[in-house]
Amino acid sequence: MEEINCDVLVVGAGPAGSVSALCCSRHGLNTVLIERNDTIGAHTSTRIDSSPDFGLTEIINELGLKTEDLVYNSKWHSPSGRSFTLHSKTGEYYFKRGPDPDSFECSTVNKAIKNGCKLFGGVIVEDITKDGGRFSGVTILQGAEKIVIKPKVIIAADGGNSIFHRYIDKRLVHNRVAYGVTGKDFIPSGTSEIYFDAELVPSGYFYIVTSLSGLSSAGIVLDSSRMQQSTVNYFHEYLNKNSKIADKLNPITNNFFGCGKIFDLATYCNENLLFVGDAAGLIDPFLGYGMMPAIISAYYASKFSINAINNQDRPLLNSYDTDIKSIFTKKLSYIYHKAFDSLNNEDFELIIEILERLQSKIDIDELLCQLDGG
Repeated sequence: MEEINCDVLVVGAGPAGSVSALCCSRHGLNTVLIERNDTIGAHTSTRIDSSPDFGLTEIINELGLKTEDLVYNSKWHSPSGRSFTLHSKTGEYYFKRGPDPDSFECSTVNKAIKNGCKLFGGVIVEDITKDGGRFSGVTILQGAEKIVIKPKVIIAADGGNSIFHRYIDKRLVHNRVAYGVTGKDFIPSGTSEIYFDAELVPSGYFYIVTSLSGLSSAGIVLDSSRMQQSTVNYFHEYLNKNSKIADKLNPITNNFFGCGKIFDLATYCNENLLFVGDAAGLIDPFLGYGMMPAIISAYYASKFSINAINNQDRPLLNSYDTDIKSIFTKKLSYIYHKAFDSLNNEDFELIIEILERLQSKIDIDELLCQLDGG
């Protein structure tokens, strides 16, 4: 049985885990990354994820993270086809997800490995040990080999069903589910397309995005508590009743499915254990964005880990919880989500019409920034 001592153990090699591994290894920490799948990114098919630039640019530039595009326009459509184009000062990043070598998680993990991070794929966590409240070891199985990893800090980035949730109070709110397809050149790049329909897409929206390379994704995002049928059925029913949109989705190379569990943790820091990304339940309750919270929380967790280990002062980790709670309050998003649920198609028509009229009179982007706290 092999035994490994390290500074940081990152559990999960998705967006949050890969960023944590890169940031920690880049700053000289002895970093180990474990992933249950044999292939990085195998948990999802190839797709484009988008996320607003609320603090992403500096992190992306510092770590050299891979992006597909930065878009400043989004076109919002009412059920009847009326539309409004938002020209935003806050860009929206596109990220390629999935198992391809140039995906976000694959490229980020490769950078981490080049910086000295040790990767173990295809592993099963067999046991977690504690010593006086502190997490002292994680035993993994890789094939027939048993490995005991003894870290100073653990960063949990293993998703909404994290194996570490058993050690923390967790209040599940609801699930955001998505289904879609990926292909080439669905729409021109430079503007995302968002479609609202309270009857066909209850408590959700349909979207189409195309990156500079032509890689495109189209999908439907729903609240599981409002669903009466499967996500796949909602997707195809929407296209069956919107043939002009369906005609854009060609050629299709693959489909994808996603489920984001939105919940609140009592704390994001438990002794020397830090939760990030989906494992921290940081998915946006309103629109379902996950990449921005994943990258930012992973970056903060890494910075606090680096500081605590270099200064041999573990209590410094406690400030991570305070900072993450101040950044991701989610209060406004919950309010927006509740208000959004009450809208019918007549409301959507009126909202788009009002936005059209207001566009020539006020700065809509500035108004929306004020509504979400800037």
